[in-house]
Amino acid sequence: MGRRIRVLIVEDNRSTCALLRAFLGQMEGLTVCGEAHDGREGLRLLGETGADLVLLDLIMPGLDGLGFLEALKDGPIEKRPKVVVLSGVGSDEFVQRAIRLGASYYLMKPVYLEELDARLSALFPEENEEDDRPGKSAWFLLRLGANRDCLGFRFACRGAELLTELGEEVQMKEIYLRVAGECATSWSCVERNLRTTIRQVHTAGTALYRDRLGFPADERQPDNSAFLRALARALG
Repeated sequence: MGRRIRVLIVEDNRSTCALLRAFLGQMEGLTVCGEAHDGREGLRLLGETGADLVLLDLIMPGLDGLGFLEALKDGPIEKRPKVVVLSGVGSDEFVQRAIRLGASYYLMKPVYLEELDARLSALFPEENEEDDRPGKSAWFLLRLGANRDCLGFRFACRGAELLTELGEEVQMKEIYLRVAGECATSWSCVERNLRTTIRQVHTAGTALYRDRLGFPADERQPDNSAFLRALARALG
């Protein structure tokens, strides 16, 4: 990680907080800027610290993790942090709702610290001046209405680039596996987060989406393959 990342822990279990503090303290470029034990306290500390990253539990007294995400999405905080959910709740409904509300990752407890390390490295890759400028695929996705802070944004950019490089005859699973290898994650995570980003773009329904990609917003959302191949053609 090329810059110092400020981390806010929002977790009601103090033993888990201590474990996360100890782990994060060993990682170069990370500093814990605050610790909250419920969602309301977390929002207050976020406003005070301007954290870059929130490690968020879902089940907490008072305002829970989903309430925190809803307030973050709808609230006045200018610089929205990246959010990694750490939860013992694994139902698809909770996972999808957290992702829709802006969570970048959803990790099940007990969390393997090696996996958390890989996810944080993927969220905050080393940056330089060139990296800060959106590439062609990133700029196009931004104009389509995609959220740059979601993992699916990065996966879509790289997937479209790989399709351009390898040709449209390549199988989508190969694209998933290549992107997963580069981003230290699983191919199923790539597939799932791509769907989330495509949903964002489809919901935005821009003229660019209709005219350049050929997907009317009033029709069914395209699948991952159709979207990435259309994006690659538009970029080619």
